[in-house]
Amino acid sequence: MKPFKVVVFDFGNVIININVSKTIQAFASLTRKNIETVQRLFEETQLFKRYEIGELDDTDFRDFVRSLFNQPITDREIDQAWNALLLDIPTERLKLLAELRSKYPVYLLSNTNPIHIRQATNYLRKTHQIMDLYAIFDKVFLSYEMNLWKPDPDIYQQMLRNINQNAQDVLFLDDNLMNIEAAKKIGINAVLIEPDKLTICDYFHTSPNYL
Repeated sequence: MKPFKVVVFDFGNVIININVSKTIQAFASLTRKNIETVQRLFEETQLFKRYEIGELDDTDFRDFVRSLFNQPITDREIDQAWNALLLDIPTERLKLLAELRSKYPVYLLSNTNPIHIRQATNYLRKTHQIMDLYAIFDKVFLSYEMNLWKPDPDIYQQMLRNINQNAQDVLFLDDNLMNIEAAKKIGINAVLIEPDKLTICDYFHTSPNYL
């Protein structure tokens, strides 16, 4: 690995554990449709992407979900099902972020949406007594605010311009192979995090020169 000056993390399955199937299952139970139907509808309508690039705001998103399933489900029911995929943030990962921040600027670059960010913020406050993501990262880059989505190379370029860094000086960790490959194509040092095989704690603790 080349030397780097800053560290950039993805959020889902890198900082916070997630399980997308739990949201699919939650909507299946809520709408009394089978899991395959829910998954197909989400994929065909590109619901995740449209919400996470800011094409839909919260009201549009919830209205779209009601229309998609043709059911009068409430905002609260939609939010609860949508947030079902969010699990926990292990304390050891927060300690690692703090340790890294004593040596490098540390950033977040995430494909995400307002409902998930609010839920994650509530979780951080309740479980870890941390005010929000801005308390653990030097800067936060969220897809719905940038109107861009990984693996679009423009999202990486916009981040690089904002932090005033060259691609080769950035270490980027993400759990999605397409996002990793896109980052590598523009010269970023990118590492694939696989939750069942390699966590960020595993990676940095086996690379002691980084800490």
